Amino acid sequence: MKSPFRTTLPGGWPEDAPPRSTLYSLPPYGCSGEDRENLGSYLSRLSSAHDMARWTLTKRIIGPAAEELFGVSSDRMARDIGRADYNIKVSSATEQAYQWAHTLNRLTLRTNLQLCTLLPLKELVSAFLLLSDKRRFCPGCYKDDVQKRRDCYDRLLWSIDAVTACPLHRLKLVSRPKLKRQPIAFGRADPPSGEVAVNINSMESAALLPASDYEVESARLIAELLDDAVVFPSAGYSASAQSAFLTHAIDTLFNGRSASFAAHLRVNKSQVHGWVKGQVRMSLPRLALAAYCCGCAIADILLGNKVMLSLRPAPQCQNRRLIAIGGSGAKRPRDDLRRELDELIRDARVTNAAEAAEALGVSSKFLRANFPSEHALLVQSGKELVKSRRKEATVTFDQVYLNEHIALCRAGVYPARRRVLERMRGKVKSLGRRKNAERAQRKAHAATGVRIVRGGEPRRLLLPVRPNCGQTEEKV
Repeated sequence: MKSPFRTTLPGGWPEDAPPRSTLYSLPPYGCSGEDRENLGSYLSRLSSAHDMARWTLTKRIIGPAAEELFGVSSDRMARDIGRADYNIKVSSATEQAYQWAHTLNRLTLRTNLQLCTLLPLKELVSAFLLLSDKRRFCPGCYKDDVQKRRDCYDRLLWSIDAVTACPLHRLKLVSRPKLKRQPIAFGRADPPSGEVAVNINSMESAALLPASDYEVESARLIAELLDDAVVFPSAGYSASAQSAFLTHAIDTLFNGRSASFAAHLRVNKSQVHGWVKGQVRMSLPRLALAAYCCGCAIADILLGNKVMLSLRPAPQCQNRRLIAIGGSGAKRPRDDLRRELDELIRDARVTNAAEAAEALGVSSKFLRANFPSEHALLVQSGKELVKSRRKEATVTFDQVYLNEHIALCRAGVYPARRRVLERMRGKVKSLGRRKNAERAQRKAHAATGVRIVRGGEPRRLLLPVRPNCGQTEEKV
């Protein structure tokens, strides 16, 4: 196989001339983490500049070059570029993205295409919840591209799962519409801009939803992290640095109480304990949340910098996983608590241990430790109540199914399970799982004498042995 790299200069070319690139040395769009182009978008622009399809350019030039550099199969790279998620995979932090970036660097004689991927973050943050599985875009950014008469390109920031808004236009990201691929002849080029070209109609119809302050600020923090990863390429994750910053934040903002820090972030205490002890690595969404609430940069957390901090309330979108009940029942005498608990059980004012603990103003753990017999009685009562409610719901579901089944039979329509369930919508709280519907179907067919028709058999209604089954006449 002929090497795709130039080994000799063309005839008449000066000997002291600078080396020539195999492919056009297109500069990537964007100069910061907020607007930097991802590698998949750059590859589409590069193929359009050569008037070639992505597959053709990969098969003839990029694939053989990667095979010579890394020993990977050129056929595999050609198959990868034809996948629907190629844009995300090529711009990720995997070995595949490394091969693509450095191969294109050699072919274009550039040195910065790896910055169009998430490779700079590989040693800094965990891969957990890093890469988004959807292609998203900011309508405001695309409109700016159209106004500036440049190709609409995908930003690297949009491929990060924790980013849900554009920090430049303060708009929520929109999922990219799935466009039909137009068949092209072998060797013909993609339309201008290739996959980066956007359906203008869908772009104009995209909802311009304003993002919350937290969504914008977290996107800005992650964009700053992309820039910091470029400035400090040798920086990496360190459990001791993470622990040092969190200890500094807890001592400064919460007087050394890690439980208060967990409650402020609205996360579990055990999760914060794992972070502080260095046993658990913080994911990028948690890093952005901690940086937002502490008023610092994500890089400060990763490097263990003891910077000046300012307390900021957690966003409303963050689910509260730790709720301080604030009850003072544990300070009361045990005899008073026992007397009140006995009254609650005797009067049937509580049905389970959780309700009893809330009524007394204590925790479930306190109730179980100090009143074990009463706690066991309440737990058993709660189980029996759940079982009886479940049985009652089953009987109601079966009865409603039987009523609709008989109504279809009287109308001369075969009572297929799908038809019966469709008529039951709104009459029961939930249609339940498939096995519940199958159980009700078997009971209804057994009660009416209508044979269940299997697949392939003609679905004609067989007259039931007991057409009324004790039911009154109803209209269908």
